[in-house]
Amino acid sequence: MVDGNHYLLRTRWLPELTDDAVEVLVDAARRVSSPYSAIALHHFHGAASRVGVTDTAFGLRADHLLAEVIAVWAPGDEPGAHRDWAERTSAALAPLALPGGYPNLLAPDETDRVRLAYGGNWERLCRAKRRYDPRGVFSAVPTLPVTDDEE
Repeated sequence: MVDGNHYLLRTRWLPELTDDAVEVLVDAARRVSSPYSAIALHHFHGAASRVGVTDTAFGLRADHLLAEVIAVWAPGDEPGAHRDWAERTSAALAPLALPGGYPNLLAPDETDRVRLAYGGNWERLCRAKRRYDPRGVFSAVPTLPVTDDEE
């Protein structure tokens, strides 16, 4: 087995690229803990924002930016500084961000943000999950709950 680089990804949805958001991102770039780390911005707009909210699972159909804070460190490096950089950057963006986040990129412990990401589609998706996958065979990070008490 090859032991490659290690990654920690944190994301935030930004309604727009404000001066405050730029300040946070520039500060994070100045303090980056590894030459492998990155910050990526993805512009969600156009046709993707014109799809009806109930037409798919994705709950945010307004123009926005997805900010990815990607901490990367080499094998053998202590992860603390790299993890801290990603967590601090994500926390600094949080007050400027929309609720939720892109579900496939959220951490397993961010289920509250997953629920917000699906918005009004959450209950419909949970019903589908219970009906078609009651034993939780199909999973993603993080998964939809199978039982009612997790809704």
